Amino acid sequence: MFSKLYNLYWHIRYTRNPSVKRRYYRYVSVEKKRLIESGVDQEELRLLCRSLSGRLNVHAEKHLTNYRKNRPKDRISS
Repeated sequence: MFSKLYNLYWHIRYTRNPSVKRRYYRYVSVEKKRLIESGVDQEELRLLCRSLSGRLNVHAEKHLTNYRKNRPKDRISS
């Protein structure tokens, strides 16, 4: 479900051209809107994007795993 976001954030992290980064951030915005409309938990999506944007941010990854362990089970997620 989140594979497209993983791909887009990879392009954002590894490109050097600012205009290309902006383009991919626009793609991410569209994908996030699509996921929210399909019923994905907004907090999980926010934490996932935070951890994907900076892969060296250990705290963001830890917050995401803690949230996934303690989240309500009736939400749609990966």
